[in-house]
Amino acid sequence: MDNKTIHIEEIMQNIRKEIKEKGLSSDMLSFEDVPYQKPDAAVNGAGSEEVKNSLVYLNGHYNVQPYKPLGGNPLFVFIKKVLRKLMKFYIEPIVNDQNNFNANVVRVLNAQQNTPAPDTDELMKRLEVLELNQKQLTLRVAALQQENAALRSRIGKQG
Repeated sequence: MDNKTIHIEEIMQNIRKEIKEKGLSSDMLSFEDVPYQKPDAAVNGAGSEEVKNSLVYLNGHYNVQPYKPLGGNPLFVFIKKVLRKLMKFYIEPIVNDQNNFNANVVRVLNAQQNTPAPDTDELMKRLEVLELNQKQLTLRVAALQQENAALRSRIGKQG
């Protein structure tokens, strides 16, 4: 065996201990029933520094490799290499599609990060101007409707 020995019984004891500490029971049927506290970043939203750090990470890690490095028993390594060759036609196109998608998402996120946010004061001024124009146009339409009605009534009296 390798230097890495897996102690299954020790892992199971840790899992049982964690289950007791969290008060979980076997009658909980779904993941939605299990109490789970979301991380603060997910609840409160990410700050600008967290967004920048995430974007830096994404820029460096958007490319996914189709295979992980092999190690361990030489016989298993050989078998895994044979299986990889047999599945290459299926796995690599999927990974290439995922890498293309990831690259496009990162490109869009970079562009969005570099786009300045609109000035809210300027937007409010534009909104006020548009609302004022709308009110003026509404009044003008009402006046034209009245004028139109008056003209129709004159035509009706003359005819």
